[in-house]
Amino acid sequence: MSAVGCIVAVGAHAGDVEFMCGATLLKHAKMGWEAHIVHMTLGEKGHPKMSPSEYGAQKQAEARNAAGILKSSLHFMPFKDGELSTSEDAPVELAKLLRKLRPKVVITHWRESIHEDHVTTHRIVKRAVFMAVNPHFELNGLSPSPYPRLYYAENWEDEEGFFPFVYVDITDVLEEWEKAFKAYAIGRGEGAFPYWDWYLAKARIRGIECGTMYAQAFAVDVNRMRQIAHSL
Repeated sequence: MSAVGCIVAVGAHAGDVEFMCGATLLKHAKMGWEAHIVHMTLGEKGHPKMSPSEYGAQKQAEARNAAGILKSSLHFMPFKDGELSTSEDAPVELAKLLRKLRPKVVITHWRESIHEDHVTTHRIVKRAVFMAVNPHFELNGLSPSPYPRLYYAENWEDEEGFFPFVYVDITDVLEEWEKAFKAYAIGRGEGAFPYWDWYLAKARIRGIECGTMYAQAFAVDVNRMRQIAHSL
């Protein structure tokens, strides 16, 4: 692990992490952090015409290109698009990876979404973090990891109940983030939804909210909003 720290972002499909928080990962990488992208699935069933095997191969290549631009290590989990489950297989495999990486920060999807895989990934990550830090889980002899700070990134399908609590100024890495974003065909507009338009507009709105040009916003669990003060 680097002297500064390790940041890990976990997405349901290849592209989710890069779109939600790719700029934040790059910013940390430039500050000396180890940055890691974890794809629970390739999102291989998301193309209306290409077969899952064909589209999966395309998404894998796109993910590698994007990760290189974002200066992030890439991890593909062995699960299938649309078939994610909170049964122990997925949390255990992710917990093993977290023990190896020992991140200070973990980012994933918000808990509410119109996409079932996003909700399931949120639950998998929460379970995996619990298992990774708990010494009573035996995971291939790996030592328990420290408890990471857990953040939830903003996704166009995960807007219900999302309340931004932490903002990261991404103005200085916007151009590189755009290149990584558009390493994906859907990021270049080759799909039904205008992904780049939405995420760029959202980044501008979040920038306005926090007094900068562009920002990415993150939600946290309610217990992390508590502050102790002797006066106001």
